[in-house]
Amino acid sequence: MGDPGRRAPVVLALGLVIGLAWGAATSGLQTLLPTSGLANAVGPWVVPAFVVGALSRRPWVAVAAGVLACSGEVAGYYLVSAARGFGVNPSMVAVWACAGLVGGTVFGAAGWCWRRATTVRAGALGAALLGGVFLAEGVVQYGLILRYPGNAVLFCVIGALLAVVLGAGSPAARAAGARGRGVGAAAIWLLVVLALGAAGVAGMHELMSSPAGSGNGA
Repeated sequence: MGDPGRRAPVVLALGLVIGLAWGAATSGLQTLLPTSGLANAVGPWVVPAFVVGALSRRPWVAVAAGVLACSGEVAGYYLVSAARGFGVNPSMVAVWACAGLVGGTVFGAAGWCWRRATTVRAGALGAALLGGVFLAEGVVQYGLILRYPGNAVLFCVIGALLAVVLGAGSPAARAAGARGRGVGAAAIWLLVVLALGAAGVAGMHELMSSPAGSGNGA
């Protein structure tokens, strides 16, 4: 594999470029797909952080690349939105920038854990984190709060598929010949991830519903 740090600049640059591109694209997609949760949700935004984390050879690179991806999404989204003539609420830029630091750290590390962990259980944690954020949004945001059944089902299906596919396909599970155990471990981790994710979704909803968060969001 060579020097484990050699690819760090490439992965970091990739994280920033992907983040900027996805954030910019999201601004347009929210106009083209106004009723689609995929263009206005946290789950799709943390996928790039997970991907660049999985591409990283060292955990610190995974975290840094994840933060760059999520921060790039915030920058790309608001720059394009401003260029399109939409007002930009500075308080919301600050909120999403802070969220990007947290999300980039967690999901960059999750991607690294899924790809590089040496135990089935640890690899399954990464799978459960990514699947769990979609499930939490599906159940809480779109199911209980907004009552959009179509989006609720869509996000729950995506979350479940991610947990199963990534749980079975983690390098640790494949190396051990234990794909089923990988899925089972991911399902167990989901119990914890869903509880934390549900609390996070509810908290973000309250923040976005407050007077300070009534402006443009991502």
